Amino acid sequence: MEDWKELGEFGIDTSILSRYQILCLPENIQNQPDPSELIDAGDSITLSKLLKEEGLECANSYDLGLDAKVSDRRGLELWLGSIWVLNHAALPLLISVVGRLLGEKIQKKLATSKQIKASQDDENLETMKVHANLKVVNEKINVDIEYHGDTDTFIKVLKSINDDSE
Repeated sequence: MEDWKELGEFGIDTSILSRYQILCLPENIQNQPDPSELIDAGDSITLSKLLKEEGLECANSYDLGLDAKVSDRRGLELWLGSIWVLNHAALPLLISVVGRLLGEKIQKKLATSKQIKASQDDENLETMKVHANLKVVNEKINVDIEYHGDTDTFIKVLKSINDDSE
């Protein structure tokens, strides 16, 4: 598969990729030619762990032998890195886990920001952003989306991809 050739250039054994449903890759993998400069988002690592807990066959940088640095950003924005969906059957669970991750992020922010007025919290929650490079590569659909926007629209995008792939 042409898309996997790109990963092989980073030293990833592409023959093992077919066993995975989702790959949670460094956020700059598509535009960084130097493997030593790859950066994983902390939220991407959390997403990978949650997907594995739900029973999905998911690989992250560590699983694939990449030595990526980790960027752990603070704040209300969710940085999911580059998510490659290799099996459309994993999309509903991905949507569920991303929703859960968003909810946990909001709850954590609310718990740690007691000094901020409630109206400011409401305004911050409405402007919460998601950053992700989403790539769906399977037999039913091929999509490549760079997303930097609000959470509701991101969930709608994921759901529409799921609807299109059925």
